[in-house]
Amino acid sequence: MKRLLALLALVVGARPSSAWEAATTHAGLTEQAALASSLHERLRVQFAQDKGLFQVLTVPPADAVDLFVVLRRLNPTHGYVADNRGKLSALGWLVAGSVVADTPEELAANHFFDPTTGSGLSSDSLRGLLSRIRHRVVMVVNGAALERSGVAAPAWIEHPNNPFGLAGFRDQYMKAVTARTAGERSRHLAGALLAAGAIVHVLEDMGSPSHARNDLAAHLDRLGPNPADVGSRFERVAALAYGRLGVPAPAKVIRDRPLRAFFTAKDGSGLADITARSWFSEGTLPHPLDLGGNPRGALQRLPRTVERPAPVPPPDLDLDAAASERGGELSNRRGACLARYRVENRRLSWSIDDACALEQVSAILPTVSGYAAGMLDTLFRGTLALEADPSGGVLVRAGEVDLGPGTIRVFWDDARGVRKQLAAQKVSGAAKGQVASKVAMPPAEARRVSALFDGVDGTRRPLLATGTSVVPFPGAE
Repeated sequence: MKRLLALLALVVGARPSSAWEAATTHAGLTEQAALASSLHERLRVQFAQDKGLFQVLTVPPADAVDLFVVLRRLNPTHGYVADNRGKLSALGWLVAGSVVADTPEELAANHFFDPTTGSGLSSDSLRGLLSRIRHRVVMVVNGAALERSGVAAPAWIEHPNNPFGLAGFRDQYMKAVTARTAGERSRHLAGALLAAGAIVHVLEDMGSPSHARNDLAAHLDRLGPNPADVGSRFERVAALAYGRLGVPAPAKVIRDRPLRAFFTAKDGSGLADITARSWFSEGTLPHPLDLGGNPRGALQRLPRTVERPAPVPPPDLDLDAAASERGGELSNRRGACLARYRVENRRLSWSIDDACALEQVSAILPTVSGYAAGMLDTLFRGTLALEADPSGGVLVRAGEVDLGPGTIRVFWDDARGVRKQLAAQKVSGAAKGQVASKVAMPPAEARRVSALFDGVDGTRRPLLATGTSVVPFPGAE
């Protein structure tokens, strides 16, 4: 009973962390992803935001009271908190979406995905009585519903209960093109970027081994002297080592693919696939193995001690190193630490210390930001080009993506930036670079023409595409 009371004292008031730490690691990952993506050019050319990622967009605080309550709790020096007028750069709004994606905290339960089962979070990975007691106390005290099975991460970005999901992104994207005034369009573009940042956050969590291996227990570590500081030690190592500004740039940007395939793919190339098979998490290390009187023979049973097909420790472990003070190290092909192992009293056990975790984080983060950059490119992949038709009227061409069936709406702006619809047409599709629609010329007072496509691309994936041009059209006589 005394031990239980001591445990209660440790966790009362704790708030479990359930993702890469949002204010540091997620912010840095999303920032690096944005800079490596084509989003700057998309905003500049397709949305007529001349400064691209660095364009200031305004969301009046009165229009988003709940959002600003959350933002004002964050550090205003980090570049993702709007000022009192609601002004913030496009990049800042994107990063802000990534930072607030698991607010309220129970939403973080939907940021897990086990590609071996196709399921989201459950409490199955809680091993032992102590972990279960800690989990129960933390959840009861804080009211966070992490014990329940969460929605699998790939499904969560499309889930109707997700306040920052694809539905919200599409709604804000379309309004960023169709809204009447420039101020309204600025506000909705900020909303689309917020949603995009939150969607990217969910994908970024697939780079954390505990999220891709259903390891809830890994998020119940006490991380410091403050009893409320409970979460993933692995993810705290990432935050301490890299902060926000030190997060590395992508090693490789993963190019256009269906959104679900960024998480998991049949060929195993999804981020969750790679993470789950490449790394252990704290709660999914191999089980201890009794070596008995025949250690080498016992090591042949190592595959039975792991819960997943990979990684699997080889039977030629260095038992002399395992018996030393520091223990042995299991590394991957690139030399990054997978786990430490130690033999005491003829018993082989496994752990991930901070130094080992740091090697893993250093290897993982450039991969994560590369997938996040690719997802941003995919979300904003749709482009249109507008030009004058020599025979009269306006031509709308498919941009870099083939268009399938959908609707094209064309708008014109007057000198004040007030936007009105010029035409709407159903289209059957157009290959990239080909004319998809032709409409009449706008009135003489028009200063800009814009278009919005809402439909599917050439592979029947949902697609929004936009484009804009000043009037008179460049090059037109």
